[in-house]
Amino acid sequence: MRFLPLIAVLALIPALLAQTAAAPPRDSYWVDEDTGLAWAAADNAFGVTWTQASNYCRALTLGGHKDWTLPAIDDLQRLFGGPANQAGRYVKGPIQITGWAWSSSLGREPGERWALDFGDGARASVVMGDSGLNRALCVRRPQR
Repeated sequence: MRFLPLIAVLALIPALLAQTAAAPPRDSYWVDEDTGLAWAAADNAFGVTWTQASNYCRALTLGGHKDWTLPAIDDLQRLFGGPANQAGRYVKGPIQITGWAWSSSLGREPGERWALDFGDGARASVVMGDSGLNRALCVRRPQR
């Protein structure tokens, strides 16, 4: 009976490897040739407040670059598109999105920032302390 859990774990290895192979490496980034913006290959993967998202991007180092920030809402909007991924999100490039993405843009009311839903491209003005669905997707503007 002790071998049964080990057999179950071994049976999951091919599925885990396939899932890992499909996801972009978390330590990489993608450059959008249309805008010149460099995007992290994945968001932070869990709900955070706007302040936590901003701090996450400021502390991020990818490809030797340390100048990552939260994008403006219009930059996020330009990233929306392409075919739907397995989670039903429409992302223009090879970026792993796990929820809504915070932006650096001021929202409708004081204490709010805009966030974008990659499921339908909708924007929402969200209270900065809300951590529900909102993620940190970091961007940088490469020096020309």
